[in-house]
Amino acid sequence: MSESTTGEHEETYRGSHIRVMTVPERKLDSGAKVLAHLALRVNGQAVATRAPTVEAAVRRGRHVVDRSLLDARLLPVLRPLAAVGPGTTKLVAVDRVSKGDTVWVYGWGLWRRGQVTRIARINVTVSYVSASRDKVHHKSVPFRDLRRAASATPARPAPGREEAADWCRRCGARIGLYRGLWWGGDFMCPDAESQHAPRGLWQQRPAGRTREQIAAVQGWFMRSANGGTPQRVPARTALGEIEAARDDGVLVEDLSGDAAVIPFRDRRGRIELRPATTAENAEQAVADHEVYGPGSEVTVRPVTWDRRARGHVVGAEFAATVVHGVNGGRYKVRAHGGREGVFTLDELRPAGATRRPVEALRAGSHAVWNTGARSGDSTSRRWPTSPYVYACRDCRTRGTRGDLETRPCTPQVETALSLERAEGLLPEAFARWESRVVTARGTETGVFSRGVAVEMTAAELRAGASYAWEDDGLTLRRDGFTTVVEPYRSPEERAAEAEERAAEDLRWEKILADTEDVAFEELKVGDVLVRGYGDGRRAQVVRPAEDFTDRFGRTMRRLWCRAEDDSGREGWVEFGPGGRTLRQMTGLRDTSPSLPQNGQLARCAYCGEPITWSYQESAPGSDNAPGTWTDGGGAVQCPARHGLTDPAHSPAAEGALGLGELRARFRRTMDHLAHTDAEDRLVSLLVHAAVLFPVLDGRADLAEMPEQFRAVMHAAASVTHPPALAALARRACHLWEGVAESAEGTRDAFVGCLPEHAGHPAVRAALAQARGAGVPLAVIGRDWRWGYGEHGAHGLFVVPTGERTVECEWFIDGRSNETAMRPAQVRRLRPARNAALTEVRRSLTDAGWGGLTTASRRTHTLRLLSVLVTMPDTNAPEG
Repeated sequence: MSESTTGEHEETYRGSHIRVMTVPERKLDSGAKVLAHLALRVNGQAVATRAPTVEAAVRRGRHVVDRSLLDARLLPVLRPLAAVGPGTTKLVAVDRVSKGDTVWVYGWGLWRRGQVTRIARINVTVSYVSASRDKVHHKSVPFRDLRRAASATPARPAPGREEAADWCRRCGARIGLYRGLWWGGDFMCPDAESQHAPRGLWQQRPAGRTREQIAAVQGWFMRSANGGTPQRVPARTALGEIEAARDDGVLVEDLSGDAAVIPFRDRRGRIELRPATTAENAEQAVADHEVYGPGSEVTVRPVTWDRRARGHVVGAEFAATVVHGVNGGRYKVRAHGGREGVFTLDELRPAGATRRPVEALRAGSHAVWNTGARSGDSTSRRWPTSPYVYACRDCRTRGTRGDLETRPCTPQVETALSLERAEGLLPEAFARWESRVVTARGTETGVFSRGVAVEMTAAELRAGASYAWEDDGLTLRRDGFTTVVEPYRSPEERAAEAEERAAEDLRWEKILADTEDVAFEELKVGDVLVRGYGDGRRAQVVRPAEDFTDRFGRTMRRLWCRAEDDSGREGWVEFGPGGRTLRQMTGLRDTSPSLPQNGQLARCAYCGEPITWSYQESAPGSDNAPGTWTDGGGAVQCPARHGLTDPAHSPAAEGALGLGELRARFRRTMDHLAHTDAEDRLVSLLVHAAVLFPVLDGRADLAEMPEQFRAVMHAAASVTHPPALAALARRACHLWEGVAESAEGTRDAFVGCLPEHAGHPAVRAALAQARGAGVPLAVIGRDWRWGYGEHGAHGLFVVPTGERTVECEWFIDGRSNETAMRPAQVRRLRPARNAALTEVRRSLTDAGWGGLTTASRRTHTLRLLSVLVTMPDTNAPEG
């Protein structure tokens, strides 16, 4: 064997020459580049390899040599077996197989006869020869895919105990029974860290309990792993584990009374199983997660697996506190010194307070647990007949059951009171609770039953924690710890609550969109105060501010205000030094005299219509005479302020219409909107602009804005879903900056029509007419998560069908038709869609459009599909 400095390698292996060389990087005539790689040759013939290193390539070459030698040795044996299958009717399934058996395997479209050359854990390798090419093929198939001839000699009976032989189903090696253990060159299987497992050709023991016998067994067994804490398990589970171990070839040690010891030679270790005693059977079953709840004191006996020594090592015990549970019956604990780890139930035993009834504490009994030791035991001698030693989880008193009944438990009263307080703090209506513990290291969460939550809350109260119900839930605070306990809510419930909260915030943003935050000292007579926290009521200042001193000697200011609602109530509004409040914006507030005269004329600051101040009849015994502004039709509410808390008319400021500052404020809002990326900020600015736009719509300053921009503002006044509003805000930004169409892949939304149809004259005219009639327009976003359902498109959608004709469809819950709807949905939505399309046709035909309604002929009830309308021709001759 030789190896050069250039990376080449040559050797002679089993009479064959193997050579590995490094091929440098080169460039082909076509311009392609071939990277540097390793080339392998065996006896001068090239062998394909993708080995990254020389050692891997050499292993590949040796494997090729071994396979060629194996094929040469098998070829004389397989030539007489070369045959094609006679047909599936003459082949039967193989019940058992061993190395060297003749079987049939399906390969290259035919059944072929070959020999078993290797048995792996799952697959069996069959080698056969192709009669046409005289070449050895190797086929690996599962055991169930093998066949044998129906006339073949059946398998011989199982050998005796002295000549027992079998094949390991893990590594495929031939094994024999030696002193109760399976031996195959070694007692351990090289493919797994466990003993050899026979395939079942020879049974180690006579037939044991059947499944029906195991299922009929009643009662309990005590199971312990590696000398750990015994756990109570059903008897059928314990007996099933014993039978399964025997089936795997484990030498189970049978003890008296159905007890057994299973000496696994892998990570499972030594398992001890015994029937439970009468006292252990009578104990009340308590769930493990309730015994080992968060904050429970435990004693940890760590057991680790030493891979080299192939045995378990028991570490020193230490006291710890349970942090939370982990999947698979494991718990994360934190030692008193700061050490953390995850341990199984076999490595834990209770050492602190666990779940138990409050009535038992009031009766004066100890909260005891069996320590496992017996009275009189020492390090050198055990007394198996002595009574067990029990310990109290509260006062830590140790003794027999008879001794503990005569001794009082000192902390029982404190524990009972804390449990009683915790029971009262956590309502019984919620069966599941979740906790969130915040420490300096981070936040830990968990979901528990109410019993565990009560125990955890009682433990915090005993430790001196203060408690209070806050927005997040029951909050317990003590030194360095903050624990929040609240009823469990699923992710769907949390998402619905967050969505409802966002909708409520959006509603208040619309209500307070026309307000500004000012200092109390800036308020003057005629200003309108807005109560931002509460019901959003508004009141007008009618007297100058006055200073006074309250009963605590503090200097305060107050204003006499009159409510702007129909009640007409008056009263003082008081603020301290440095106080701030919300005031209606300057361009919108009423700057007329505080007490207008009866019959005084003005113009509304929102709709621009002439309005008249008129006193109403005063109530008997009332000193004031409330009045209202009404338009020419006697209406009190302003159409431009529909949907707001205060929809009444309000007189404009002195001058033309007081729109100068309002127009500037709208342009500043749109400029901020065009340079904002945060969704919450986009929604807030769009709501503000949508409130101001009805006042400016139709003015000369905004005449150059396209109809699609007006449609977006019209839709923003009725949409309440924050993601849809954010998409509308992005669309409004592009239209404000002059970008008519949105690029593909953006997150914009389009209103009433597709972006490429927005410039169609008939589409523009139809949307303008529908917007003027108050018809809602469909808002379709590009986010598929909000495409359907309650947040889907709802309203009119227009599609051009000619130069002056359009087709009007109506979207409900994101769908324009009844496809993929359940019958209940169809019965609920069909009348609503029919009524909406009828209203659309009426509003357009009243404006001079020609309209036709398309309906379905396949339904028993009327189902309108769309409305076809034609724009009136202004060049057509009259008459």
